[in-house]
Amino acid sequence: MQSGSNWIVTAAHCLHYSLDSLDPTPLDLYLLSPSDFKIIVGKHWRLRSDDTEQHLTVQHIFLHPMYDPKTFENDVALVELSQGPVLNDFVMPICLPERPPGEGAMVIVSGWGKQFLQRFPETLMEIEIPIVDHRTCQESYAPLKKKVTGDMICAGEKEGGKDACAGDSGGPMVTLDKETGQWYLVGTVSWGDDCGKKDHYGVYSYVYHNKDWIQRVTKVRN
Repeated sequence: MQSGSNWIVTAAHCLHYSLDSLDPTPLDLYLLSPSDFKIIVGKHWRLRSDDTEQHLTVQHIFLHPMYDPKTFENDVALVELSQGPVLNDFVMPICLPERPPGEGAMVIVSGWGKQFLQRFPETLMEIEIPIVDHRTCQESYAPLKKKVTGDMICAGEKEGGKDACAGDSGGPMVTLDKETGQWYLVGTVSWGDDCGKKDHYGVYSYVYHNKDWIQRVTKVRN
């Protein structure tokens, strides 16, 4: 998800190889090289080419210096493109948040991740779900001994049914300011317990919490 014409905000865990289970530390040896992948923007169909898509190469990748792959703390990364895309009706930058979203604020999460019956969709999907307060989210994960830290934000419905899932990692959670018509990046898909379970919420990397680091690296102010 772009925060500026030459930058993509995503999840750090998307940018390294599987780690040694005995020592899950993302050493340089395990990091993906910019030449290992490319960015496709303006895409709608998962397996079919779109007339609207643009293929871009990567110049640099940056993992948050405090990223912890064991706990998913600071699970955020930046991808610098070799050149920016052509902006149009299908490819647009998004703003970094100016303030934290309120509890219950509605957000939209999109991706090509798994749906029910473990099937991947043919086209880009989206869901609209509410932000969940931090305490409620932490209490839902306490029995699993998983910690929801301050750099994470949760969203979902108590009864379940709507959630990000495998294949959505690093994808955007966005919200619309109805007064200005401006879209803001709230978070990126990070982790959860299965998908869409009752009383369990999706956990996202909280962009507002890491905004200062993003701005230092990208020099983008919005």
